[in-house]
Amino acid sequence: MRPYYSAARLFARGCCSALMGLEVRGEHHVPPRGGVVIAANHISFFDPPVIGAAAPRELHFLAREDFFRVPVFGALIRSLGALPIRRGTADLSGLSRAMDRLKGGAALLMFPEGGMMRDGALHPARPGVGMMAVLASVPIVPCCISGSDRLGRRWRRGTRVRVWFGPARPWQDLAGPESDLVPGRALYQRLGEAVMREIAILKTGQQTEAARGAA
Repeated sequence: MRPYYSAARLFARGCCSALMGLEVRGEHHVPPRGGVVIAANHISFFDPPVIGAAAPRELHFLAREDFFRVPVFGALIRSLGALPIRRGTADLSGLSRAMDRLKGGAALLMFPEGGMMRDGALHPARPGVGMMAVLASVPIVPCCISGSDRLGRRWRRGTRVRVWFGPARPWQDLAGPESDLVPGRALYQRLGEAVMREIAILKTGQQTEAARGAA
């Protein structure tokens, strides 16, 4: 982890803990080295920095190209591992940069649903996460974040932001023993759906924890 990133992560972790009541579980599931996809649900603009603060290693992530044209902010997110990608089109150059990072041993944060889901619910996956994992030959770590879309309730109701990581899974295991492992959209989609099921398990655990805390 670069010293600059490490310092920024520690600062962000402290802020998230103080302001959001950040709870992190399963950090040990994130491989300490080697290429890996961190696959998370996406419910708030704050998710990338919060998950970055929670993860035990440096993360790279894809961000809308127009963000990089914003003065100061664009330079900041680029320095923290953001990679530009054009939305609404098949941006092969953006995906190629992300693939190069993965093959070079980096951890890439991706959102299987393909974007932010403002209703807070889990939605069907798109094939992108599966495609990146297969073509880079890297495992996938499911991640569930909750509470980042309800920060206003933190002060009124004590709502916490939770980031839980599940065990790293080789993409072959997620595809299932009876599956056709030939690369293609069908396989990529099946992997995305399997990842969303893993995220759903983590989300159920978070909801159970929240209910206990409210009792």
